Amino acid sequence: FASFAGQTKKRSYNIAQILLHWAIAALIIFNYFVSDGMGRAFRQHLNDSDTGYNLVASLHVYVGLAVIALVVIRIIVRFMSNKTKAKSKSAIDRASRIVHECLYLLMFLVPVFGAIAWYLGIHFMGDVHEIAMNIMMTLVLLHAAAALFHQYVLKDGTLLKMLGQR
Repeated sequence: FASFAGQTKKRSYNIAQILLHWAIAALIIFNYFVSDGMGRAFRQHLNDSDTGYNLVASLHVYVGLAVIALVVIRIIVRFMSNKTKAKSKSAIDRASRIVHECLYLLMFLVPVFGAIAWYLGIHFMGDVHEIAMNIMMTLVLLHAAAALFHQYVLKDGTLLKMLGQR
């Protein structure tokens, strides 16, 4: 979305931003696809039951904790980088900023909600975790569509920059 209708400033991402972006994306996608059965595993966990112990469920939890840590690092790296931002007032640029801010918030909160549910045994937070994850994945699809739009319609190289090629 950025720089769609107006100011076009070159944006470049440092290697830390690129690696963190793709590492977090891979972990989130992994956890999304291995989340089937987490409801049952969570109920067993709440009942202190070892019956049907599932290694994938434990992996899901630990990957979620890794996402929290990497998102915190990513936010620090983002603030420390000298990335220039176009101060465009277009609706598309504002929408882009809102989507990115929501993604950052949800990348942090989704696993936090899951950790609260898992470690504090608050069943309701498991439901919040699942709903927030679905909202986040919708925004991820919108983000990916925007990246493809930039690459193939606007031809501004935004996707190549995030792949470290510009």
